[in-house]
Amino acid sequence: MFELEQRAYPAAHRLLNDLSSTHAAIAAVLDGTIDGQVWVDRISDPRVALVANGDAYFLAGSPDQAARSFPELKRLMPEWAYVFIEDRWQDYLGEIWSNPFALPHPRIRLGLLGGPGGGMAVVLPDGFTLAPIDQALLDLGPGNLDTVADLMERWRSSGLFLEKAIGFCVLHDGCIVSHCATDSVSGDRCELGVGTEPTYRRLGLGKAAAAATVAECVRRGVNRIEWHTHASNRGSIAIARACGLEELDRHMAYSGNLPAENVGDLDVSSCRAWAQHLERASDQIGWYRFHAAGAWTLAGEHERALENLRLLVDRGWEGEAEWLESYWAIQALVRDPQFEAIVERQRAASGG
Repeated sequence: MFELEQRAYPAAHRLLNDLSSTHAAIAAVLDGTIDGQVWVDRISDPRVALVANGDAYFLAGSPDQAARSFPELKRLMPEWAYVFIEDRWQDYLGEIWSNPFALPHPRIRLGLLGGPGGGMAVVLPDGFTLAPIDQALLDLGPGNLDTVADLMERWRSSGLFLEKAIGFCVLHDGCIVSHCATDSVSGDRCELGVGTEPTYRRLGLGKAAAAATVAECVRRGVNRIEWHTHASNRGSIAIARACGLEELDRHMAYSGNLPAENVGDLDVSSCRAWAQHLERASDQIGWYRFHAAGAWTLAGEHERALENLRLLVDRGWEGEAEWLESYWAIQALVRDPQFEAIVERQRAASGG
């Protein structure tokens, strides 16, 4: 596999056309607006193309014509990747990826393909204000500004982010508590992402930020708006629909993570099944215990979750203690003295 320089990206356009029609992030990588890497199996008339954008990996092409590239694909695609593939690659995952325990993640793509949209302005509770994500916000320097810094990191430069990205945040007591912004922009097309601090959820803040962002996207001519989410994420889907977005299609990703982002997304029996699978997988891929602990917590089996965290730390996990403290799936454990001791052991082991 050959990694392409940006000027050579057109060589991969044909192969990536179908996947990029579903994932605007691919188009934005090829445009050079957000960070990414592109590989092909050969420079002239390639048969396989692989795109990486953060932890997301997108694979396209003809597996039956590129068996010689399989070992190189396995080298390039890390165990922890979140993988999107064309359907024709499903039977080859075990040959091209070093993670044999990844399972399908059902996902939904919603979108607004044109027109003004059906969203309505949302009234914020007293004490909350809406602000665009722009240079003025950076100059203001509110608390939780790392939220914006994290968004910027996905782009080629902060200047490009400020020029092309569109988004709004909700401020409370001088801090960013919710936001919605374009994760990627390619021409008149974009993908939106939304997030709200856990203690501020169910107040309509994400809906307010999203409605303002959708309206601004339309105003600026970026009206092919898309929204990707886990099929289990009812809250995200509800916000998208409230902003006038409708379901476009469903597709699969593959990962070792839980196919959820919030407590209550998965029922208890699903959490238990995932916990058992992740725990078994951790015998070969140690970091699976991190997600096994999350699944056991969601299933209500806290002692088993704590045991997985102990084993994770005792066996030399290279993660940061803060990842444990902030992992959404194990928040029910954070006040447990046993959990606090595990976190401190990891902090000491990592020199933090």
